[in-house]
Amino acid sequence: MIGKVVTDTTFYKKKPCLSLLFPFLFLILIQPAWADQELSSREREGLAFLTANMPESDAKALKRDFLIENVRLAYQAMSEVPWGHEIPKGIFLNDVLPYVSLNENRDNWRADFHRRFIKIAIKNKTIDQAVLALNKYVFNNLRVSYSADKRPKPDQSPYESMQAHYASCTGLSILLIDALRSVGIPARMAAIAMWPDDSGNHTWVEIWDGKWHYVGASESTSLDKAWFTKKAAKADAQHPIYVTSFKKTSVSFPMRWAPNLKFVPAEDVTKIYKH
Repeated sequence: MIGKVVTDTTFYKKKPCLSLLFPFLFLILIQPAWADQELSSREREGLAFLTANMPESDAKALKRDFLIENVRLAYQAMSEVPWGHEIPKGIFLNDVLPYVSLNENRDNWRADFHRRFIKIAIKNKTIDQAVLALNKYVFNNLRVSYSADKRPKPDQSPYESMQAHYASCTGLSILLIDALRSVGIPARMAAIAMWPDDSGNHTWVEIWDGKWHYVGASESTSLDKAWFTKKAAKADAQHPIYVTSFKKTSVSFPMRWAPNLKFVPAEDVTKIYKH
């Protein structure tokens, strides 16, 4: 039928309106393979969330197959972990589904990390238990540790840190966030551009288990207890603490290594740390 329509010129004479529509119909027929893949309604919702909120550069560079794989694996993980049914949709979309935290390279980490870490995750009945177990296991397993001098750059992607075996606090946080998201744990980046005592900046991780908690990446402390706890309590309007958001906001996440980049959405959570 398609061949007949293309070669029979009388079709255009008899059906002028359809002839105008034919080029568009043809484009529909030749959509790439990913368009034919069956997506559930919630997977379509997840894909729509990513495409609506991703940076413009990602919209131009990332392949649709990459996004679909991330969406499917994220929902798969939620069906495997004990806490999957407890995660609100908004938290899942913004803090489990995203494939990136900041401006790091867009590594295709989700399937790999899921394979590496899902068994550790499901040994634990609660998110907080899984986070503490993974915060130790991930860095020992991948042989990545902190170094301000030996890490190649501050904003390393997971695979860049794995290759270098060293990372900054930002690189460690990116790695832990991706590992947690791969097993259905909501996680996001937190940072302060400069401590109130002018001793430098810092980046860490927040996880959600009914409410948000903080933890230092690759640190052997419990939730909401870290070497920077007292310093964070002194944060103020001149030295605010921000967390990342994949969903667009009116605030930009501070990146000391790339101060001119403003495409990472953020929320000001300074008040939460003041207690």
